[in-house]
Amino acid sequence: MTKVLIIDDEQAILGSLSSILRDEGFDVSAARDGKEGLALFEKEKPRIVLLDIWMPEMDGLEVLRLVRERDPEAVVIVISGHGTISTAVEAVKMGATDFLEKPLSIEKVLEVIQRGLAGKGNGKEKTGDDVRIEIARGPEACRQKTVGKSVVMYGMGLFSGVKTGMILLPMPPDTGIIFEQVPEGERIPAFIDYAYSSGNASSVKGKNCTIRTVEHLLATCHMYGITNLLVKISDEVPIFDGSAREICSNIEEAGVIEQNQGIEPLLVKERIVLQNLPGDKYLSIEPAAEFEIDYTLEQPRPIGRQRYVFRGGKAAFLSEIAPARTFGSIKDFERLEKMGLAAGRVSSVIGNVILINNEEVINTELRFADEFVRHKILDLIGDLYLIARPVVGKVVACQTGHLENIALVKKLKETF
Repeated sequence: MTKVLIIDDEQAILGSLSSILRDEGFDVSAARDGKEGLALFEKEKPRIVLLDIWMPEMDGLEVLRLVRERDPEAVVIVISGHGTISTAVEAVKMGATDFLEKPLSIEKVLEVIQRGLAGKGNGKEKTGDDVRIEIARGPEACRQKTVGKSVVMYGMGLFSGVKTGMILLPMPPDTGIIFEQVPEGERIPAFIDYAYSSGNASSVKGKNCTIRTVEHLLATCHMYGITNLLVKISDEVPIFDGSAREICSNIEEAGVIEQNQGIEPLLVKERIVLQNLPGDKYLSIEPAAEFEIDYTLEQPRPIGRQRYVFRGGKAAFLSEIAPARTFGSIKDFERLEKMGLAAGRVSSVIGNVILINNEEVINTELRFADEFVRHKILDLIGDLYLIARPVVGKVVACQTGHLENIALVKKLKETF
């Protein structure tokens, strides 16, 4: 019988949670403060610890540190009645397995306990090259995947203008990629039915919450073949340096786990062309043997006319596309500021985007001569993954952005 220790200063939580977990077959001990909890931990040696952050005398983060020193393998789930994404990120960085917000849902409590107990048991670490090679072997060889361990990342929100963070957690097969808003706890699938764009970024919206700028994270998941993931976050995926490079680095460090269940790629079977696009915009997708994007961008200096053709999967993505950064003119960010978005101030984004003014880049050296068009491809790769499966087909794009990308994905969904 698995031993569980609950440490919480609220008697109602101790009583109800203890009763429910006993009914589920766990051997439960309970403590009302950190000192009592540590003593019980030493005596009972539980496999699972449910730990409140906000307690008198010794707070949960200090208890977490001491528990980790005594048993690095214990599954510690931090709970809080008034947490933030910063608290959650800090707890996971210190070694917590997960973070739950009160009022507690027993379904979520049992989910995180089972996930913590499973660890890496849901699959094996991926050692092959990338998604491109798997797809070439046929849909039956394309396995579902998740991250090998929790990933914690800090950064700034491009549109919120505040420091934020996110936690990526492994999930079992057939879960999908899900955003969980902290502290509300609402879960929003990374799927086209929940997606929209205001033109500057792609977002997913639930009943009460919205998660913005999801495209760089989804692009990375697309190219790593990650199909099952829980993303705990406040309101916006951090922009980092404007590219997907840091996200890739963190996922490389965590590893990717290949799971037993397969997933069928979306094999494009007929050409789809978006109709009635303004000006010289064009966007289509057609059958092809592999994933390919042919993008043409034409704007005033310093961009000019740029065309790039991306073929392949993770390896090419890491070297050719992931480092390409978000770009915009000073006028773009002044317009955002007028819309009430804090990050519209140029001073708050100068290290996170390529800034253009008077026909020149003013804040950085370009990583590629054609970095602008490569970044448009990065965004498109992410938006396409709102279909929730690897895509095999050739995309041809000219001058398009998130609005058109999402419209194309909606058309793709109709072909299921």
